[in-house]
Amino acid sequence: MNRRSGWIAAGAIVLGSVLMLSLAWGLQHAALSRPAVIGNIAPQLAIQTLDGAQVRVSELRGKPVVLDFWASWCVSCAEDLPVLSSASSSHPAVAFVGAAMQDTTGAVRTFEQRHPHPYPVGEIVGGDYKAYGVLAPPVTFFIDAQGVVVASFTGPLDSQTIDHYLGLIG
Repeated sequence: MNRRSGWIAAGAIVLGSVLMLSLAWGLQHAALSRPAVIGNIAPQLAIQTLDGAQVRVSELRGKPVVLDFWASWCVSCAEDLPVLSSASSSHPAVAFVGAAMQDTTGAVRTFEQRHPHPYPVGEIVGGDYKAYGVLAPPVTFFIDAQGVVVASFTGPLDSQTIDHYLGLIG
């Protein structure tokens, strides 16, 4: 019985080591595959609003931009919409853009009927959320007037947090 316990313990140690190494490799791989956008010019991105207009982030140079990646199925996205809406109203010199990701036109339209954004939102029609390193919504990027990504925030925003980040670009 003693010898068997030793083999079981050794097996558990080996299995645990393999799992830890796999986890470490996965985390390192995920970190390396996420592009470094902070401090660089914002990657190309365009949305098409529900009325058919296109908004290109690059064409907004000259004014600070808040770029919010969201989805109609994202509960946290609906929760931080009032904060983003209030900030867009109180900061008219800042362009706010909502980029719907992993969504359909119908789902975006339904969401907008229930929770209208006061700024342009729509599906991504040029570029890709992956170029920003976004894995899942909500993620908000803060871009200065020169088009440089200054900061990003993952998760729902509160008023203190968005005010802090707006101060960095504004």
